[in-house]
Parts: sequence; structure tokens; C-alpha cells
Amino acid sequence: MGRHGARLRWVVALVSVTIAVLATVDRYVDREREWARGGDQVAVTVEAVLPEPDQVADAVVAFGWPKPADNVVGDPDRRSVVLRLRWSGPPRKGHYQVILLDGRVEPARVVQPYAGWDADGDTGSNWAGAYDVLAERYAWLADTATREDPEGTFTTPPHVGAVGTRATADGSLIAVFRLLPGALPLTDPSRLVVAFCYVDPDGDVRWAKRVPVPPTP
Repeated sequence: MGRHGARLRWVVALVSVTIAVLATVDRYVDREREWARGGDQVAVTVEAVLPEPDQVADAVVAFGWPKPADNVVGDPDRRSVVLRLRWSGPPRKGHYQVILLDGRVEPARVVQPYAGWDADGDTGSNWAGAYDVLAERYAWLADTATREDPEGTFTTPPHVGAVGTRATADGSLIAVFRLLPGALPLTDPSRLVVAFCYVDPDGDVRWAKRVPVPPTP
């Protein structure tokens, strides 16, 4: 009876370990699938304009930003990009983060966020350390990675950031970005690309979806 009981306990332990291992493998596979295809359930469209510095406020108002848009101003030394995004998909808790990239260089360079507006009002711009995983998971987001400075400290470049909004089932966002000083002149917004990222309520990035920017009509 003792040997039988010991053998039974050994079998139960082995089965438990096997189940745990299989569950871990399943979670890993599901997570890898989510990284690769998580954004497929969300349809995202982008409109873009490249206003002159004195026309940035008019451009955001034309996209739906409430008047007066006095706090949205252009920079005579930097090209502004105004986007309107619309999306539809399953409801989620958490946030979407919108990153704009200049695809004319390799790797694509993050375009610095300036302002944002959604149904709840002014969203501003943000960045979190948890978003560093984007550069690890997606080669086309390599510019979001932290850099090591001469003192050996890893920091996020000041131009890296995103405009956030709640992850509603159907929503829209107006976002303003500015090219970095010295960037090549930009006349065609289709050279840009949007990263539409989902961040869960715990602040963890779940996936990023690459969204092309169409040319100005």
C-alpha cells in the first residue's frame, strides 16, 4: 500500500507538472499570436494634413477640435502634422496610444507629439517605461528604444512620445505632431506611418498595429 500510494502521488505530481507546463506553453503561444495579430480586430483609418504654422489651429478645428483652439499653435521652424484617427472594434478597458513615425529614414524616426483631443477633451502626450517593449517586439518601432548616455544611464529620447485615448469600441482622436528641427522637408504625409498601440489597464502593452497614412486629398 505504501509503494502504491507513493507511486500514485508521483503520477499525480507528474500530471500536475505536465498540465502546468502545457498551460504555460499555451499562454506563450497565445501571447505571441496577440503580439503579431492582436490589432486585426480593430479597423483604423487616418486622415492627415500638413498645415502652415499659422494654419495649425484652423486645421484641428476642421477635423473637429472645439473652438477656440488658441492653445494649438504652429512652430515656424518645425513642420506640423495634424491627424484624425477613427477606429472601430471590440470594447476594451485600457488605452490606445498613437505614435507617428517618419518612414523616410531607417529606422523610422518618431515624430514628436504636441497635442491631442478626443471625446473626453484634451489628452496631451505621454510615455511610460513599459512602452520600451515596443522596440523589442517590432523592428519598425526601433526608434522608441531607450538609449545609453555617456554616464551609462538608459533614457528615452525627448522626441519619443505618444498621444493617448481611451480604448473605446468606436472612437476618434485628433493629434498634432511636430517634425524634429532639421528634418527633411515633408510635403507628402503618405511617407509617414502610425503605430496604433493597445495598453491594458495594468499599463502593459499588448500589441501595436501599423497603419499607413494616406496622401493629402
